[in-house]
Formats: sequence, structure tokens, C-alpha cells
Amino acid sequence: MPDLLNLLRRVVEAVNGSKDLKLSLNRLTQMVQQGMAVDACTVFLWDSSVERYVLMATKGLSEDAVGQVTLTQNEGMIALVGKREEPLNLANSNLHPNYHHVPSVGEDDFHGLLAVPIIHNRKLLGVLSVQRYRVERFSDEEEAFLVTLSAQLAGIIAHAEATGTLSGMNLMGTQADTDIRFKGVACASGVAIGQGYVISPTISLNSVRYTKTEDIDAELARFEAAISGLRKELSETRQRLEGELRPEELALFDVYAGILDDQAVGGAVRERIRNQESAQSALAETMRGYVRHFEDMEDAYLRERASDMRDLGQRLLTYLVDEEPERTIPEHAVLIGEEISAAVFGSLDPESVSGIVCSQGSANSHLAILARALNIPTVLGAQDIPWQELEGKELVVDGYRGHVYYKLTDDRREYFESLVREEKERVSGLEALADLPAETANGDSVDLMINTGLQTDILRSQEIGADGVGLFRTEIPFMMLGRFPSEEEQAKIYRNQLEAFYPRPVTMRTLDIGGDKSLEYFPIEEDNPFLGWRGLRVTLDHPEIFIVQVRAMLRASLDLNNLSIMLPMVTSVGEVEESLALIHRAVYELNEEGVRVEVPRVGVMIEVPSAVYLVKDFLSLVDFISVGSNDLTQYLLAVDRNNPRVAGIYDSMHPAVLKALKIIVSEGQQAGIPVSVCGELAGDPLGAVTLLGLGYRHLSMSGANLLRVKAVLRQIDSGWAETVASGLLNLDDPKVIRSTLQLALQKAGVPLTSLGLLPSR
Repeated sequence: MPDLLNLLRRVVEAVNGSKDLKLSLNRLTQMVQQGMAVDACTVFLWDSSVERYVLMATKGLSEDAVGQVTLTQNEGMIALVGKREEPLNLANSNLHPNYHHVPSVGEDDFHGLLAVPIIHNRKLLGVLSVQRYRVERFSDEEEAFLVTLSAQLAGIIAHAEATGTLSGMNLMGTQADTDIRFKGVACASGVAIGQGYVISPTISLNSVRYTKTEDIDAELARFEAAISGLRKELSETRQRLEGELRPEELALFDVYAGILDDQAVGGAVRERIRNQESAQSALAETMRGYVRHFEDMEDAYLRERASDMRDLGQRLLTYLVDEEPERTIPEHAVLIGEEISAAVFGSLDPESVSGIVCSQGSANSHLAILARALNIPTVLGAQDIPWQELEGKELVVDGYRGHVYYKLTDDRREYFESLVREEKERVSGLEALADLPAETANGDSVDLMINTGLQTDILRSQEIGADGVGLFRTEIPFMMLGRFPSEEEQAKIYRNQLEAFYPRPVTMRTLDIGGDKSLEYFPIEEDNPFLGWRGLRVTLDHPEIFIVQVRAMLRASLDLNNLSIMLPMVTSVGEVEESLALIHRAVYELNEEGVRVEVPRVGVMIEVPSAVYLVKDFLSLVDFISVGSNDLTQYLLAVDRNNPRVAGIYDSMHPAVLKALKIIVSEGQQAGIPVSVCGELAGDPLGAVTLLGLGYRHLSMSGANLLRVKAVLRQIDSGWAETVASGLLNLDDPKVIRSTLQLALQKAGVPLTSLGLLPSR
């Protein structure tokens, strides 16, 4: 029996390093045919533009049929596997009722058939099959191998297929007549048209895809500079360690230097560059080839040299990345990358950014929250988008539907340009609401506050007429510095916020780090950070941090008295009691020092399921309750809100979340304690209407959403909202809940554009 595990690794690496889809599939079929010792291996891919399976590659059948033979979704065993989306293992395929004879393929003498679907993110891409002449079923081990290979290759094929669509060609090599569209998750509404600006992460040899270059001389110069830089580094390191290492250990540096001087390695890279391949791509493919070569050797010592080649290649790749010339971000840039951190985004001028697109991330990542705060249309979780290929390309970001377009037809481009104009008109129209009260059509008042953390939020909130700050994220100043800020530094920051909003209330959340928020000078390394050391757990374990922060807040509120303190990630009554004791201690200390401060209003955030069932206990201890709907949704649904693979499951309109929200607000009403929501749900017009109907009258959101929410609330009656919300609680699917609410609002005369939605097209 062949070594299928080793074969799996080699096939995936080989296909991952191919420069285009056809070459990838040719490698695949050849390696699988030989490695599994079968008589044929074939790949059919589904082409939605012609609605047929296209024979894309084969080893063992007629290669002249590649690109020529197609099957409908009802023809043959290939179509049957695609329709059922499950493997088919037959001893004699000729006897199967779905057998479909295609003379030009040359499979008359084949009998044994094993075919498996290729599925990526619930989307059928095609079918992978192997065949034998003899009448015999494939073994369970062989079937398991092909299923595993299909799952491993699905993402690679999806990416290669997506890259191929950039040319506008379909799988049959003819011009596709539709606009090129990539799907993601809508994270910040609006439409942006701009030039792609790629933000590259730290890359590894295996992650580098094939890319071309137009400037061969510049790429050759970059490669030579990388060689020189690494050679100098190795020489300096060797000299520094000569007194500490034995000669045989120092020989490793000589080995590396020898490889750098080897014309076979450098020559192969240079040859690829001369054939218009970028330096990074040429280096990665060359070194991956050497790694595979050494790994396949029988001699154990030589096999170990594979790691040397991999390490050397990675070092050279790092030098190449560092040698890249500095780029100037163009006007109306669409930032695009695998994942863009909030810190990287913060280093750019937001005035130059018209849109954001990432293959990773979700609607509730910090980048998405920041994008919504700055009104930048954003699509994240576009897993199949070939982001490395889109530098300088004109892109359209549809932040309403979660789509990214490339190579638009004139008609489609005119449509999106009209949406951009209409959006500007709507935004300017909303500005007239800034001085009007936040109340429903029947006069019920609703506090609309903002979530802040940046100094720029102050001016924006004053322009839109916010009723105060429902959440000040104090961790942002901590992130800006390379150390913990002192009490004095914190006091100045907090004073600016409190003075800017005086006499309106400002609710400051104590330091909330851990999970997906970290401080580089206070790293928290955990296998499961969202269920680990985060929020109040951290600061109670470090009372010196908690006390200093509370003292700074209290000093900042002197003579203003518009401060409220909010405790994040509360899971027990004991945590609240311990926190209150520390707050009272801080008040006592300051009074002893002659700083006359009073105990502020203190509240807790309801973010975890245990807190939902302890609301009544919390209400006897605190002055207010605030629901963090982002984390509450995450923990109730057991969904990592930053994971695009499960982004479709994360939904704050899930019936479990709505029922939890109803429990919380009902307890607050019964106790006469105010309850607010400060998650992203409050800033979604549909969510705001739902919260109003559930009984919430205090909502805090991104400043970018406040006027839109106010516009919707002023058009509806609170009694009507309560009736609609009570009906929503009886529904069992978040999609049905949203569509039901949307239909109810349309019948009530609220236009779709007010909801941040667009009519389908």
C-alpha cells in the first residue's frame, strides 16, 4: 500500500506552489495517479458561467478531451457525486444506472471508480475521481485519502479559480460576460470605488503565491540585495559566536554561506525572475522545490537538510520583504489584505482610505468596528479573494451586501457611482437631525450615546448631538503607549473626555484586555484567549493596575461628577463585590490626600451567559446595567466573532440572544435600574428598533451610526415596536427575524435606505 499520508503532504505542497489553476490540476492528477498506483485520475470543475462540469485535468484518460468535454448537472457519475455531495465508490462503474458514455474521453476499459466532491465553504467546486481497469472497489483507506485530499485542496482550488477570474475568463477559456464578484461579510455599509492598496502581512515560504513583474531589473536587484544582506548577517553572526561554539556547530553558517554562493540555487531564482516572475514568487517556488527534493531522499542526514533549505529561504524572503520600496498610499485607496490589524490601519491616513477588504475577519472584529466609526465601507471574510493580485486594480466595495467587484461593465459601474452620490446626499440629509431630540414618533425619549476611545470621536460626537458616552474604551490609550500609562497620564486623558461631554454622562469601562485585545508590553499567551484571562479577571488579579486607573478616573471627574465606571466581563457576584471594595478604597485614599471625590455610579457589563442569570443579584449592588451585545452573542452562540468560517452563524438577532436581552431588560425595569446596550446591535437600525421594542431606552453605538438610528426611531411608534418585537421572540431563525422586521418597517413606511439596506439588483 502506498504511503498515502506522505503523498497527501507532497500533493498539497506541489499544488499550492503552482502558478495557475491548470498547472495545479495537472500536477495533482499526475501525482495522485502515480502515488495511488491507479490507472487514471481526473478533475472536473463546475463552471457556473456555462452551468456545466468542465474536464480540467486528467492523467490516464484522453488529454485531448481536457477543456473540450463538459457535463450537465444531471449527466453521469460526476454529476451524481456533485448532486449528492458525497463520495461514490464502485467496483464496476459501467453497470451503474447513471453511467454516461463519452467516446472522446477514452474510459471504455475502466471499471473501478472512486469519485469525491470538492467543496469549499459549502460551495461545490467540482469532482475529483480515480479509476482502475480491474473490477474492484477502492479500499476504505484509499477512499479516506481522496476525501481528505479533496478537503485540503478545496481552498487552494478556490483561490486559484478566483485568481483566474481576474482575467475575466471562464474555465473553458472564453471571455466571461459577467462582472467579476467576490463574496464576503458586509461589515460597514456604503459603497466605495477606489484603487487597490495591498497591506502585506509577515509572510512564509508556503504562503507566497505566483506573481508576475513588469520590472525585471528591479526584481533582480532586490534579490541580489537580499543575498548580500543575508551573507553579511551570517558572517557577522559567525564571528560573534566563534568564542562560544565548537567548530562543528559553526560549520552550519558555512553551509548556509555555501548555499548562498551555489549558482544552482541563485541561478534558478534569477532565471524565474527573467521570465517575469517576481523575486518573492521566484524565491519561494525555488526553495519549496529544494525542500521537497531533500524530504524525498532516503538518507536520513540528507532529509534533515530540508529544514536548512526552508530556514534559509525564509531568511531570504524576510530580506526581500524588507527591501520593498516604500509606497505612497493613493487617494481613494481600497485597503486590501489577508488581515489588517487596527494598529496598522491606525498608522494610515483615514482620509485617503475609501474602502477596506480582507480575506479574514468578521463584522465584529476591531477593524470592522473602527471602519464603522469612520464611515468606511468594509467587506471582511472574503476568503476566496486573490488579494495579492489586486495591487493598483480598480475595485468596488459594496459594504451593504458584502461584495467586492473587479472589471465592471459600464452599466454596473454607473450603478455604483449613483449609489455613492446617493449615499453622500443621505449623509448630508441626516445632519439636519443632529439638534433634534432622540424620540419616537409618539414622543418616547431614547438616550442615544456613543462608544468612544479616540480623541477624534469627541468632535464627531458633538457634531451629531450625542446624549453622552455609553462606552469609553480605556484600553485604547494603553495600546498607544509602549508601557502602562501613569496615573497622571491617565487622568489627563480621562479629563479631556469628561470635560468635552460635560454635563452629559460619560461611562468609562475599566481596562478590558485579553481575548483579541493585547498589549505588546503585557502579553497574554493562551490556547483559548476568549475563555481565558481577560477583562475584569486581569485587573482583579493585578489590583495595582485597577486602583491606579480608578484613581485617575476619580481625579479626572473632580467638580464635574459626570463619570460612571463600568466593569467588563463580569461572571460572578464576588467579582462585583471585590471591584466595589477597590473603588471605595480609591475614593477613601483620594479624600485622605485632600482630593474631594465622591463614589461614582458603578455598573456592570452583561457579556457572558452566567451574568444573564445573575442580573437580579447584580442589581442590588450596582447603579446600572449595560449589555455588551458583541460578546454576549459570541458566548451564547459559541462562535468566535473574528472567525470568518463561522461568520454566518454569528448573529445578534439570533432568537437566543433576543430572549436573553428580554430577560435582562425586564429585570432592570422591575428593579427600577437603567439598562443599556453598548454593542454593535445598538448601532444597527434594525437592531435599534428591536431593542426599543424589547424595552431598552438607552443605546450606545459608533458615532457613524447614531444619526441613522435616530432617523429610524423618529419614524416609528414605540407601542408598534413592542408589538413587533413580541412577535419576533416567537420566531426561531435569525434570517426570518430580520426579514420579518424589515418587512414590518417597510409596511410602516420606513425606507430601506434608512436601514442601511439596498433594494436587490
